[in-house]
Amino acid sequence: MPARSAPPPASEPVTPAGTGRTRRAASEATQRRILDAALDLFADRSFDGASTRDIAERAGVSQPSLAYHFHSKDELWRAAVDGVFAELVATLTGRLDGLRGVDPVTTARLVLREFIGFAAAHPQLHRIVSQESSCEGERFEYLIDVHVRPLFEQATAMFAELSERGAVPAIDPALLYYILIGAGPTLYVHAPAYRRLTGGDPFSPATVDAHASAVIGLLFGPEPAPVCVIAPAVAWATIERATGGSAATRSDTLRVGGGATSPAR
Repeated sequence: MPARSAPPPASEPVTPAGTGRTRRAASEATQRRILDAALDLFADRSFDGASTRDIAERAGVSQPSLAYHFHSKDELWRAAVDGVFAELVATLTGRLDGLRGVDPVTTARLVLREFIGFAAAHPQLHRIVSQESSCEGERFEYLIDVHVRPLFEQATAMFAELSERGAVPAIDPALLYYILIGAGPTLYVHAPAYRRLTGGDPFSPATVDAHASAVIGLLFGPEPAPVCVIAPAVAWATIERATGGSAATRSDTLRVGGGATSPAR
């Protein structure tokens, strides 16, 4: 009996003729759809629960097309994870670049708010990290060593500096990191439970903003209230109306922000 020949290698599905740039753009768009679908399904169903057939269907491509772009399920998983972590790093780096010269405490508050906003927009990232952390293996080691460790080292260095300044509690920076992870992204990882328990939408802009403020408040304390400077004449007129004119005399002074202002008579 003659041996069966091996199936031909997967090839890019036939597309309408066009320029090289057009074909390249179409190929990149296909890759993007596949990666988005893979990230969603790996996060929702885990690596083992998400099949390449389901990913191809979600992306609106054929399985041969998926196999052309990504030769294995492991390669697809790594590409999806690499993509979302690269986006996170670019987001945080862009925020930091825009805060050059700003004091470290204000910078940390704003970067943490950016981080929580990203977690709300991309809950798949922390779902996948949680899944892989429950069963150590090659994917877990790849996640930790390639992506999580650099962020962990930067975050703990930031918390160590802030602790020296007295801006955050004097706690092991590694524990502060996990307090942040537990208080921050977990809401979006457990979004279905939040909806069922509260009837609210954890992804609404108002909830994301309130949640970010709450997490930052836990780490740093309440955000400083804005200082409102009132013109002395207006301030004295307000006091005299409230006290019937008896609170202020020529020798009285009004202290605003640690200074003293005498009323004009």
